[in-house]
Formats: sequence, C-alpha cells, structure tokens
Amino acid sequence: MDTLAELAQVFWAENGDGEFSQPILIDLETLQSIEWIAIGRDDAPPRRVRASYLTLTTGGLYTFNITSGDGGQAGDPAQVEARVRVERVPASREVVMLERPPDGEWRLAGYGPTPGGSGEIDLRVVGGDVYALAVDDYGVQFVADLAVQVGQRIRPTQYSGWVYEITEAGQLPSAEPEWWAAVGENPSRPLGTARAVAVRYFQPIAHGPIPVEVI
Repeated sequence: MDTLAELAQVFWAENGDGEFSQPILIDLETLQSIEWIAIGRDDAPPRRVRASYLTLTTGGLYTFNITSGDGGQAGDPAQVEARVRVERVPASREVVMLERPPDGEWRLAGYGPTPGGSGEIDLRVVGGDVYALAVDDYGVQFVADLAVQVGQRIRPTQYSGWVYEITEAGQLPSAEPEWWAAVGENPSRPLGTARAVAVRYFQPIAHGPIPVEVI
C-alpha cells in the first residue's frame, strides 16, 4: 500500500453456526489511524445488508447490530441478578438493561428473562450507570383467522387494559369478538376455535442505577 489510509483488512470466516470470526493482529497505531466499516449480511427473508462506520481505538471485543446498524466496543463482561415482583408477587418478565456511559450516549448492556421472578442476566458494560427495565408481554394485535398457541397473548385493536392469553390452541375468529374483562375466577372463554383468559397488561417497571458485578 502506498499510504496508511489505503490499508484494508477483511474479516470473513464462517464457523458453521452462522457466525463470522477471524482474529487478525493489527498494531495499535494502525488501528487508531484508519477508518473502519462493518458490513452485515442477513440472508434470512426479508434479506438485508447494513453497513456502519466504527471507531476502533483499543483492542477488544466489538459488536455490530445488523438490525439497527449500531456498533462499537462491547465492553467488559458483567452479571446482575434480576428479581421482578408485580403487586408483591414474583413475576416472569423480560428485563432490559440500559447503560449510560460517561459520554452520555445510552447503550443496550444486555437483556434476559426472569422465569419464576428471578434470573441471572449477562451484560457488557463500559463503566456507566446501569438501569433495569422489566417489560410485560403486550401480545400481538388481533389478526383474523390467526393460528395461536398456548401461552401466546392477543391484544385487541382497541386496547382497553386487557390482553388475552391463550389456554387452548386453535384459530382466532374471522371477525374481532366482543372482548371481556376478568371476572371472579376468570374462567377461559372461546376465542374462535381457541380459548383464552383475560389478563392485565402492566406497564414497564424501571429501576436504577443498580450495581453490577464485573466478571
């Protein structure tokens, strides 16, 4: 190469599981002096390709999100024990961990479930404040004749505080039904050829900053 700016390194090695990794040793001066671009390709329908410029300043693990185009240093591995309670009762939720680094740009540090109300969540942190967000299942909006499975939640097109959890698999009706509220012991009701019960949807619960254990 005539100039440092023309230097290019290509990483392209599939490990058989759909992941690409190929370690290459590059001196620190070169790493910091040239511009890097990450290109991601997803062949699953709908196929997509996305590219993003990355700033590489030190050695380490970096990530690239083909959906959002975000990329950057992944940070240090960490772990946190998440416990979720709703109305004082342990609850299964998806917990999303957000971090605000010193530069003020929010980033996703990790996420994971709390089966039975608790769970260990793996993170990648870069030294900022970490906040936890517990998200309830909002369900999928009603679609006529949709095939549904046990445990799936359906949301009316005009949401009024209730979603409907499928207790027996089947097919939703061809027209949106008259939705109902939970009453008494809340027995299941027909929903097309399926059956469902009305359950409350709880808005996200946030907490933080919280301590995390760097490992």
